[in-house]
Amino acid sequence: MIQLRQLTDADERAFFEGLDDWTADDRSWHTLAWKPGMSYAEMLATLAAEHRGEVPEGRVPATMLYGFVDDRIVGRLHVRHALTEKLRRRGGHVGYAVAEQFRRRGYASEMMRQALPTCFDLGIRDLLITCADDNLPSCKLIEKFGGELEDRLWDDVDQEMIRRYRIDLRAR
Repeated sequence: MIQLRQLTDADERAFFEGLDDWTADDRSWHTLAWKPGMSYAEMLATLAAEHRGEVPEGRVPATMLYGFVDDRIVGRLHVRHALTEKLRRRGGHVGYAVAEQFRRRGYASEMMRQALPTCFDLGIRDLLITCADDNLPSCKLIEKFGGELEDRLWDDVDQEMIRRYRIDLRAR
């Protein structure tokens, strides 16, 4: 069974082992806060500040949750408490990732199931989630949780078509 939660002081080893599951170019799928040379304690402080809403100009309050199976991190789910114009176009309220060796086991689905009440508790009622148009596993996952396709747009930054979905959390 997967447990979705914020990191604690006791999770340092699991965090860095999980980081090794991603190539250097893909590490942002595991963490948005940690940078090379940063201590684990500094990263936890950054995550706590983001959760409290203490963010630099242009950023939004956010909560980073990690999916644990036993003592192993298999994925992460990032909940943005609010949206900028850029996040309304691409990014949305939730971003998630599962390390490649743990995919196709239902972990992303279970992380999403566990995260939706957190989103509701944060005051999010009209949840926006985006994904690449050709990312069929993400499309299916979002639709499984009631995601209704709002539109498809061209993303100039990533040079790809994206899908924007809405989930009405009031109906859950």
